[in-house]
Amino acid sequence: MGRRKRSKQEAEGDDPLDNYEREWLSQRANSKDASTNKRQKITEDSEVKQVVPKNASTNSSGNSDSNTSSHAGPDNSAKVPSGVTEQDKIERMRLKKQRQKERRKEKKAIAATHQEAKIKLETFAEKEKRLSIEKNKQLKENHPIQSFRTIHKGVKYLDLVVGKGPMVQHRKKVRVSYTLRSKSHTTGKVLDSSYNFGFRVGKGEVIQGWDIGLEGMRVGGVRRLIVPPLAGYGNNKDVGAGRGGDLFFEIELLHVAP
Repeated sequence: MGRRKRSKQEAEGDDPLDNYEREWLSQRANSKDASTNKRQKITEDSEVKQVVPKNASTNSSGNSDSNTSSHAGPDNSAKVPSGVTEQDKIERMRLKKQRQKERRKEKKAIAATHQEAKIKLETFAEKEKRLSIEKNKQLKENHPIQSFRTIHKGVKYLDLVVGKGPMVQHRKKVRVSYTLRSKSHTTGKVLDSSYNFGFRVGKGEVIQGWDIGLEGMRVGGVRRLIVPPLAGYGNNKDVGAGRGGDLFFEIELLHVAP
């Protein structure tokens, strides 16, 4: 296309146009080969880049591991076994059973000690109780407990202290200290009291229970009286012990007129 037909002379001789054409074709072929080589090189470089990061990461991790191991010091994992052998398990079970056995022995010893102390205390308490009973029995035999004696009109008396002074005489003036209670000589409510009360015995100056109950007393003596309503204020009068209630007196004889 567009090329002219060469003559025989031109073919035989060197045509400057042909030289230019050959040089152009040669340069074009070289440039084509260069572009092909360049594309091939780019392809190879891309493939290398895809492979290099993996190796680099491997190398970097290897380096980091080596650095870590170098900073951490020598590895002792080879010296200490990571797993527990069957023999170790058996030894642990044996030690556990031995400790449990020792604890059971200690508990039994403590329980035996407590039981022994309890038996000793019970034995001591029984002994003390037996001695107390025997002592009270001897006291009762040697000093029999006095009880109230009933005299005229149902009046009862009990001498706590037997006096050694002059005896009460009929129609003689006496001085006494007394306390009147309701329901009991010790825990009853105090209804009346006096530390120096004087009257003549048998003259009706006091209730009949006193005239009857003071007979036979001596100066210095202390006597308890239980006066029923018949010898007191009657069934209709209430002095604090209730209607028809007994009166509980504790009287100390201070003086008897000559």
